[in-house]
Amino acid sequence: MSSIGQTVQVTLRLSKDMYERVTQAALMEHQQVEDLFSTLIAEGLEAHATIRELLEHVSEDYRARLAREGKLQQSSDDVLHGLRDLREQIARERYP
Repeated sequence: MSSIGQTVQVTLRLSKDMYERVTQAALMEHQQVEDLFSTLIAEGLEAHATIRELLEHVSEDYRARLAREGKLQQSSDDVLHGLRDLREQIARERYP
């Protein structure tokens, strides 16, 4: 992991179990606990960003589909009702 720029010192509270898990992982990976915390936080932020981007993409695709079907202006209740009806229809067809 490359560090660019300045660093700041942060104090955080963890459960004893969580701290022990991190210290055990640091020992196994031959790292300082502080370095492992930095790595875990960076990886967690990257995963969070990736998931957020994926959900935004799915949302855009779904909105585009609703627009093609002329349903973009429907209320969320109407959309959910339509999805429930579709789910029930599929269940009846596949599991008679």
